[in-house]
Amino acid sequence: MEAVSAEAPEQKRRFWDRLLPLPNWLGADAARGIEVGQAKTRLMCTLVGLCGFGAIGFFAGLPRGIVATAVLFPAYAVACLVLVNGRPVPTYARRGVAVVVDSLTNVYVASFGGAFAAYAGFLFLVTIGWGLRFGRHYLFLATAITILGMACNLALSPYWQEHLLFGGTLIFGLIANSANAAILQGMISEGNRQLAEKVEEVSRLAWQDQLTRLPNRPYFRDRLGQMLAAAARSKRQVALLLFDIDGFKAVNDTLGHEAGDRLLLEIAERVGRRVRQADTFARVGGDEFVILLDIGQDRFDAVPVAETVVAAIAEIDLFASQGLRVGASVGIACSGSTAGRDRAADELLMQADRAMYEAKRAGKGRYKFAGEQP
Repeated sequence: MEAVSAEAPEQKRRFWDRLLPLPNWLGADAARGIEVGQAKTRLMCTLVGLCGFGAIGFFAGLPRGIVATAVLFPAYAVACLVLVNGRPVPTYARRGVAVVVDSLTNVYVASFGGAFAAYAGFLFLVTIGWGLRFGRHYLFLATAITILGMACNLALSPYWQEHLLFGGTLIFGLIANSANAAILQGMISEGNRQLAEKVEEVSRLAWQDQLTRLPNRPYFRDRLGQMLAAAARSKRQVALLLFDIDGFKAVNDTLGHEAGDRLLLEIAERVGRRVRQADTFARVGGDEFVILLDIGQDRFDAVPVAETVVAAIAEIDLFASQGLRVGASVGIACSGSTAGRDRAADELLMQADRAMYEAKRAGKGRYKFAGEQP
């Protein structure tokens, strides 16, 4: 019983999600201010409609229903603008009431016939306006409500009974107009999706090494700055492990650059599998790689990672049959954990670089801390 009762609200929510989707069809950025824009458009169209009422009333009296509409609908339009300004987060109830009232008001005004039949033109404005702002669900919903209303006019209004061809043409025009608008929206939506994918791809490529697909040097520098700032606030340390490949030049010179690229890909894959997801593993150029770690207070927390790097690369035997083996020399530099100014990113990188060369001079295939005595 509890499962059934819990499922009912979820089914109801899914129903309203399908009928009146609240996310914008062009994405979150396009949704900003769209409710306010709709409310302002409604108010401006209301003022135009009131001017039309005044012009018609100047030559002939206004029916009571039109007078009531001239009072109630502007009040509704103003209330909508105030409401969306005060509570911009959309709701199903507000959207649903608005699309029904907007659609049926014009149908009601047009039902009086005569000069008021001209207000049928607003039917197209309302349906297309809802569709372009909120998507095809709203386009079809507004069109369906409007067609149903016009069908009632054809059945019940003396004026429209005498002008069935006019009314039928309007209904046909609404269907054709909505179909064309839906096709256009589909094309716009697909183009917007493809554009977003291209923008994401370009953004990704700007921060990605083209060979290994690891983060590149600009990304590493940006990330290092962020981590140093965060470490300064939390009184923690950042460890920078810089390593290059011992024997890489021999592979390139003996077997060519294609073999060197294969080796770099193998290194990226092997080391990438073993670093933590929270760490930053990047290629900063040539055969140089870096790993950024948040290590708390103890610099020796970086040792297991350095040992993992050395071991992982020492295991590579791609070119063992040609007598070529590779290894890694790792330099480790840590930001300060005491009060005061953290080391600048450039200084930390230089210290790690010097430590790496100390590791090479000490025999390669090992790690050294910055400032560590030989």
